[in-house]
Amino acid sequence: MKNRGSLLVEEVLLIVISVALISAFALTVSGVIQGAVDKILGFRNATDTFISNIVDSIKNLLGWR
Repeated sequence: MKNRGSLLVEEVLLIVISVALISAFALTVSGVIQGAVDKILGFRNATDTFISNIVDSIKNLLGWR
């Protein structure tokens, strides 16, 4: 039969491993979310630039500048 010290060590190790796994999962999820947000913002910036260039080109074509 195991004595109390070895059970305590096993429980602490299990808790540490559980916390490490949860932390790794949380970091992975937050990284995926951050990547998605970055791509959305990059698309928005590219779209804004494209629309701005089209508007500027139309203004130049019509002589409004």
